[in-house]
Amino acid sequence: MKNLYLLIKPSHRAKLISFVIFIGLLPGFTAVAQERYSINGTVKDEKGLTLPGATVFLTGTKIITTCDVEGQFHLDKVSPGSYELVAKMIGFTSQTVPVILKNNSLTLNLTLKTKVNSLNEVTISFDPNWNDHYAQFKQKFLGTTPNSGECKILNPNILHFHYSKRSKNLSATAEDFIIIENDALGYKISYLLNNFEYNDSTHIVKYQGSPSFQEMTPKSDKQLAYWKKNRETAYHGSVTHFLKSVYDGDEYKQGFEVYKIINKPPPGVPYTDDKPIFFDQHRILFDSLLTVTDKNFKSLTYKHCLFVVYVKERESLHIKDSGYQIARPKGSQVPNGQFSMVNLMDASVSIDSNGNFSDPGGLLFEGYMGWEQIADLTPLEYGKEK
Repeated sequence: MKNLYLLIKPSHRAKLISFVIFIGLLPGFTAVAQERYSINGTVKDEKGLTLPGATVFLTGTKIITTCDVEGQFHLDKVSPGSYELVAKMIGFTSQTVPVILKNNSLTLNLTLKTKVNSLNEVTISFDPNWNDHYAQFKQKFLGTTPNSGECKILNPNILHFHYSKRSKNLSATAEDFIIIENDALGYKISYLLNNFEYNDSTHIVKYQGSPSFQEMTPKSDKQLAYWKKNRETAYHGSVTHFLKSVYDGDEYKQGFEVYKIINKPPPGVPYTDDKPIFFDQHRILFDSLLTVTDKNFKSLTYKHCLFVVYVKERESLHIKDSGYQIARPKGSQVPNGQFSMVNLMDASVSIDSNGNFSDPGGLLFEGYMGWEQIADLTPLEYGKEK
């Protein structure tokens, strides 16, 4: 999962996601053995001194390690695809490096810069409205889906907020990883927050960061079954599931019905009964939208917005009051399911064998896919273990 970037507007919100998407094979499918590679290297400071104990991980995965006494790291069993490699250590500015694995393992040398203001950052002014700001941050960051009610931030004290009365903008920073315990999915997430902003006037929220996942230990077989069921529900119909199925060429078999919208309003702008949207009633064939780059990458290009229906699940009742729900297009014959709209913001985006997409900000998701946020994330490896 690359960095996460959200753009939300009132009554008809949208989410712009730019992260390495979490993808895996669905349960019940026969998996074909895939080649795995390693990423190795050394982490040093600006003076060339190694940094033992530095944390290194692949964003959006369960692959994480710490550097040994010589500052070296080893990440094994990584499948081909595009990733973001993150190196982090207290007192230094974290470094994020795009990584593409194709046919061989990689060796990388990373240099972390000392934080110039690290000593000054320790002194934080007292925030009399911290509790209110934290409540607002948690709602926008974790989301409002049912799973969000079972998420807990274990170290909220590392969060610091600044609110501008003039611009009505709330920003947040974190000294270290935000540790999130998701008791709905059974994951502990270490989230390295780059930035967070929410505007009371525009109701736009943006945040960027890098998550790392760890499996939680179930207390009983019943809890494990509960987690498995919730993980499947969170994954099915998600952005991750959709893009993976598009890459594999079996989107309709996986349960996605996709149509082309003719008169889509700008992202985040609602359509109404007076100004309904219209679309081609014929389902889109992605063969005409995809160009093969190599055995691990394909380029996705299209002009019109896509209207996506995931027919194997119904929309949760909780979405009705969230501001994300998209109404069925007037006079349409689309099947029941979860409604989303997918806007291409660049000339094209590249999707890899894991279902990740780049460049960041290349796709804008509205509706059900935009509603599901941090509380509904599954790691890239989800499904592959099966």
